[in-house]
Amino acid sequence: MNKIGCIILAAGEGTRMKSEIPKMLFTICGKTIIEHILDTVLRLNLDKIYFVVGHKKEQIIEKIKTCLPKTQQSKIIFVTQHKQLGSGDAVLQVKKFVDKKINSLLVLSGDVPLITKNTLLKFIAHHNKTNTESCVLTVEIKNPFSYGRIVRDSLGRFSAIVEEKDATENQRNIKEVNSGIYIFKLPSLWESLKKVKPENQKKEYYLTDVIKYCETKTTFLCENEIEVKGINTRADLSEVEDIVREKLLNNLMLNGVSVYMPKTVYIDYFTRISKETIVYPGSILTKSVIKENCVIGPYSVIENSSVGSNTKIIFSFVSNSKIGKNCNIGPYGRIRPGVNLFNDVSVGNFVELKNSIVKNKSKINHLSYIGDTEIGREVNIGAGVITCNYDGRQKHRTFIGDKSFIGSNANLVAPIKIGNNVVVAAGSTLSKDVKPFTLAIERSVEIHKNKSSTIKNMYGIR
Repeated sequence: MNKIGCIILAAGEGTRMKSEIPKMLFTICGKTIIEHILDTVLRLNLDKIYFVVGHKKEQIIEKIKTCLPKTQQSKIIFVTQHKQLGSGDAVLQVKKFVDKKINSLLVLSGDVPLITKNTLLKFIAHHNKTNTESCVLTVEIKNPFSYGRIVRDSLGRFSAIVEEKDATENQRNIKEVNSGIYIFKLPSLWESLKKVKPENQKKEYYLTDVIKYCETKTTFLCENEIEVKGINTRADLSEVEDIVREKLLNNLMLNGVSVYMPKTVYIDYFTRISKETIVYPGSILTKSVIKENCVIGPYSVIENSSVGSNTKIIFSFVSNSKIGKNCNIGPYGRIRPGVNLFNDVSVGNFVELKNSIVKNKSKINHLSYIGDTEIGREVNIGAGVITCNYDGRQKHRTFIGDKSFIGSNANLVAPIKIGNNVVVAAGSTLSKDVKPFTLAIERSVEIHKNKSSTIKNMYGIR
């Protein structure tokens, strides 16, 4: 039986990304580049996976370990390429770690995240069938510029990979190119690598040079060029993310979610949306669960939150919070971390909540700030109400009982407890607890003085 291991090349600096962040740790719809390729390889159920790491390897290793299922940890071996001497040298570093039972090695680039399990299984099956020393995954593209061309003899047999700079005019017209994905038989791979010389401007050992030293070689054509698209720049990253995002949104629509103008909607891998929900343009949804029959957007952001069924969130920002059923948020509501809205709650325009609980059927409809507060059932919060939660050194909580009415422009200075069925008169500033069934009024005496001459002078009236 042919036992296959996999090498994932992830040691490069990724200089064209122009970043201190390793290229493998840039994200595509919430998952890092390296996670994409790892997830695919794990589903192949291969015997061993060898990660070749180098530049900022500690960060990459840590990321892989944190996302790796415990049942798969024994399969992973990290191999360090101390000097960046090319892909051939990177593969050679793996030699001393390879289990003697491994007969072949699948070689993947860590920055080619769209390759699918189905294509790789077909590629492996082709390798097993042909039983050649090397097998190259190829693809036909309309514009092959910068890719290594697949050169064939007069009988159509694969003979070599010729790089762009070394290709003749006729060879540059070849549309079939090297994807950078290979399978090599052992030990012929190690024998061929010994013959590779750094005869190029960078003085690096190229894995493509191995092919010319293999006595038997073949290719397998990938049907979809998108699968082998590599990421070298942030522009490449954006293109790949568009592809992934489109797939995620298409899956949602196939499962009963309506998405209007999907090119304007961003979603990540960790968001789940139930059927009959509508997502309007300009919305951003990450690490969230949205139940059925909701209306999201336009232009709403929901991150790391849960949203109950039949809820509307319009022109609003929800972060790290829990939203119940039949709620209405927005337009221009801001739900900051730590908020828990129970069912049938209304949070209106220009309302900000932080670290607060709002129970069933309560309403905060206009221009209010509610921070570090617990609001009971069927409470009405008037326009411009503020819970004054910060004394300059620490935060304090406000408690508002069931069925209370807080009048417009009231200020509740925490710590404070407002009992059930309390009415707070508009414009009051309260700093003492209020017992249930109380009308609380705090106002100075209203005084009107005749100062017509002063006012006339102020406005230059004669």
